Amino acid sequence: MRYMIREAFTAQRGKVPEYMEDLKIIIDLLKSLGISDHRVFVDISGRMDTVYHEYQVDSLDQYFQTERGFFEDMDEQTKGLVDHYNSITLTGTREIFEVIM
Repeated sequence: MRYMIREAFTAQRGKVPEYMEDLKIIIDLLKSLGISDHRVFVDISGRMDTVYHEYQVDSLDQYFQTERGFFEDMDEQTKGLVDHYNSITLTGTREIFEVIM
């Protein structure tokens, strides 16, 4: 079974370029942990300054284990990245879909 995860984050007004630079680094980190096939979208209507990040995983158990592991024992550089990413984010949501086709 395969799952698609869509995260939607709204950045502070005008901070999407900064957010995208952080997201590129985070995607590289996720790829190194075995989570690949990323797609990123930005809004052109609706809520402004929103970034959508989609990727697929084979196992939800593995996904959540990887996610929890990412936040345990972070080095200072990664902690600084996550702190910056969080400081310019207003809201975030996550949806998980079963891929059927």
